Amino acid sequence: MPRRLVLAGGGHAHLAVLAAWALQPLTALLVWMASWPGASVSLAWPPWGFAVLALLAALLWVSRWPWSWKLASLSLLWPALFWTAMRPPLGTFELIITDVGQGNAVLVRTARHSLLYDAGPRYSAESDAGHRVLVPLLAQTAEQLDVLMLSHRDSDHTGGAAAVMAMQPQARLLSSLEGTHPLLTMTTEPTPCVQGQTWDWDGVHFEVLHPPAERAGRDAALKPNALSCVLRISTGQQAALLAGDIEAPQELALVAHGLAPVDLLLVPHHGSKTSSAPEFLQALNPKLALVQAGYRNRFGHPAPAVVARYEGMQIRLIDSVHCGAATWRSDAAELLVCERERSRRYWHHAAP
Repeated sequence: MPRRLVLAGGGHAHLAVLAAWALQPLTALLVWMASWPGASVSLAWPPWGFAVLALLAALLWVSRWPWSWKLASLSLLWPALFWTAMRPPLGTFELIITDVGQGNAVLVRTARHSLLYDAGPRYSAESDAGHRVLVPLLAQTAEQLDVLMLSHRDSDHTGGAAAVMAMQPQARLLSSLEGTHPLLTMTTEPTPCVQGQTWDWDGVHFEVLHPPAERAGRDAALKPNALSCVLRISTGQQAALLAGDIEAPQELALVAHGLAPVDLLLVPHHGSKTSSAPEFLQALNPKLALVQAGYRNRFGHPAPAVVARYEGMQIRLIDSVHCGAATWRSDAAELLVCERERSRRYWHHAAP
């Protein structure tokens, strides 16, 4: 009946209104069913071989083969349905440094836990890094976040947070957001990141180095950059530092407090000329440094003087414009895998 009303409504507006009214009960039913537990299930994207087996099972199921064959074909679905993405071994960790343009978003994975550091930028009123990059990434790997850490309130770090939090309601929010920030209403456990916080996952040590407790979420006189959560991740032999948008004064304060060397540094403030102080880099002495910045961004990140500083100190500097998404593992600390190199196609634009 609603279908006939819709067709008739092409020439009679009042019939179209009647068709919309007739569909309301069905719409309400579907909305109610969508709220059921298990109404939507995200599975890890399987290797292509398992996907081919699942497709073959589906073709056999809709064919005219005997029922015994159809039932037997269900076994071909198992590899795709129950495949899980490989995780780092115990005592190691992995960083997936996403390609979100001008912003930060880094997925940290241990053997049984996951943390997302920042959620990338908002591109427009209808689009952000959460919907376009992070939610698909987390769904593809069937990732369940334990912690979402938002370094500070700037939109190039929190733009995709709402989409991620809607998908991952179990994730604990750790941030330097002020108490009135709307994102804090989306979680039951908002916790300020404070210097000295530590925890261990699967033999990997996590430590928040900044901001100090007396400034966390309360110092309105400071720029948001100065309140960035700085996270150090260490296995005891290898380490990485995620520095948000701290600038030279905060870097020097960290040096004065004591900084241990790291293998990988997420370059502070996207390579701004106000960050990456020489003393800071000397204390960390990273082997690799990665800049998350947008192609031809209006800020000119990374600044030429900062690039020259890293090169002069013989620190290998890599930017997301040329690398794309990058993967780094603590058990292969000298290697950074760039997706633009691993998955290069002839039609891809090569940035100058």
